[in-house]
Amino acid sequence: MRINLPPLNRFVIFVCLVICIPYFNVNAQVIKPEPVFGFYKGGFYMSIIGGETAYTGGSLIQREKDYQNGLRTQASLGVMPVRLIGTVPFPQNFPLPTDKVQAGNTRRISMEYGLTDNLGFFISYNTISIESQGTNQLAVLDRNQPNGYITYIEAVPLSATLYKDRSYGIGLNYHFLSKNRFDPYMGLEVSILNFDTKYRSGQLNNLYYPTYTHPGTGIGGRVAFGTNYFITPEFGIAIEIYGSRKILKSNAFASESINHAGFQFGFIFNFEAIGKY
Repeated sequence: MRINLPPLNRFVIFVCLVICIPYFNVNAQVIKPEPVFGFYKGGFYMSIIGGETAYTGGSLIQREKDYQNGLRTQASLGVMPVRLIGTVPFPQNFPLPTDKVQAGNTRRISMEYGLTDNLGFFISYNTISIESQGTNQLAVLDRNQPNGYITYIEAVPLSATLYKDRSYGIGLNYHFLSKNRFDPYMGLEVSILNFDTKYRSGQLNNLYYPTYTHPGTGIGGRVAFGTNYFITPEFGIAIEIYGSRKILKSNAFASESINHAGFQFGFIFNFEAIGKY
């Protein structure tokens, strides 16, 4: 049976076909690329990680430990009296609180570009802070003494941020696998930094042995081993172990060093892949 459509309806159907057929053909030809995971040439990656130091050392840390040990030795030998707070006597044979330099918190953000399928160039911003707790040396007026005061050790521990810095680095990462969900790598970095540190001189100032905060600058080197795991082409998790050495200079000292190593965990994003798949 043949259906005769009115001229107007035939015209509407014809216009619809003219508009829609090219659209269907274009969409039939558009094929999205296969998802590519991991590191590759042209990828643009941002990683955000953080953690704690497992090791902290160097001449700056050792100097603070030696200073604390010296005060503790003088207390144990009776060379210097121990007070609880101010003039309140500290009970004899009571141990002093433990001196310690605590693990520091670290934060890191880096931007990396794939120069080749295995080599990446990056810039980074890093922070670290290290806390300490130790005995403090004070003085109190005493007219019976030739110099007019007596020095003592305060039993209540002094807690403070011993060191913190902000460093800006550049470096290279070598990625052992390319275009793989697992992305193990090794990285080398050099950096410049500015820091603040507590630096005790042991010099009396107005009946107080001050713990001044001294600012300064420095240079650093860093080596890291890590792996990224890409859950999607755009996003993954990052795990890294690292070691770092820094050479410091301030108005309080000509040169000191600080070393630290630790473990960090965080996330990685591939901006080049966002919206592509």
